[in-house]
Amino acid sequence: MFDFFKSFQWSLDNLTPPWGSGVSIYIHIRDNPKAAELPDAPRPRKPNELTWSSGALDGVFGHHMASAKPEEVSCRVQKMLNPLERLVRDATDTNLKSLYDAVVEESILPIADAFQSELSKILPSHKSKLAQIGRYFATEADRREATKFGILLLGVCGNRADAPLLETLVLHDEFTLFAALALPHVTDDREGTLWNIAQRVRGWGRIQVVERPNETRKQEIQAWMLREGPRNEVMDSYLAGICARTGNLHLALDRAEIDRPLLNGAAGIIRALIQGGPADSIDDYQHAPVAIQRYVNHVLKAEDLDLGHFLCVSEILQFVPADEGWEPRSSNSGVGSIPIVLLTNQSLT
Repeated sequence: MFDFFKSFQWSLDNLTPPWGSGVSIYIHIRDNPKAAELPDAPRPRKPNELTWSSGALDGVFGHHMASAKPEEVSCRVQKMLNPLERLVRDATDTNLKSLYDAVVEESILPIADAFQSELSKILPSHKSKLAQIGRYFATEADRREATKFGILLLGVCGNRADAPLLETLVLHDEFTLFAALALPHVTDDREGTLWNIAQRVRGWGRIQVVERPNETRKQEIQAWMLREGPRNEVMDSYLAGICARTGNLHLALDRAEIDRPLLNGAAGIIRALIQGGPADSIDDYQHAPVAIQRYVNHVLKAEDLDLGHFLCVSEILQFVPADEGWEPRSSNSGVGSIPIVLLTNQSLT
């Protein structure tokens, strides 16, 4: 009987926030939607000091750093689960502070998936409490990792009422990935939700969101990916290959007439793939020869072309020499029996 009433009275409302008088990151974003810098950024900065832009640390580590060792991930997950389970059992200042300290110790991204997996084991009997903890951290915490932790919990335990909160946080590049993965769990249309977010962010947030619906069959999303999808404030090469494949670039160009936004988008994708970079290169795109040939065919018929198309054609000519065509690349890059692109200097000038 005592345990029943103790559980019934469980609440975070009267606890002392472990961050003291620290500024709520959520409120800061809500009241300053265009502000890039967060209140937990180190101050004052040293002259000429290099710092991470919003979302860049998670973006770089997620794309370029080796995954943590399983034993390291397991250890960190347990260091967060232990105080979380204590707080779920007994809402005290000490337990709340212990959880906060464990959360802000280091980046959450490397252990996010493993943490959610372990969380599912205690979820059935404590979903309501975990959701309250998630909202508490997501709306009131003063540190970005603590805010991400709250979002992580809402991605498992949240409901429709949490959508406005997540929609506010998702537009800041630092939280786009976490909130974008949480939102589909509290809405009905996963792909539509991600697409809506992708259209509203431009930095690392766009990269991380566009990577998600990479198997969509919705024509409006495929069309947007070819025309706008790869463009971001970091590097278009991160998304060029994904957008080419998801949008079926080679098929979209297989028409007698195409709209100018598609032609412009194709030029941007082809240039980004030829230049290569941190993600896919031209050799990773199976239909590159066909797409390039069809792009060139449209360019030869187009008028009032901007500089981007002349640069694209120039890079194609440098990449696929007129006297060699695509055949040597096909044999060297393992792309198999892809049709040879027949380009000549005469046809492109």
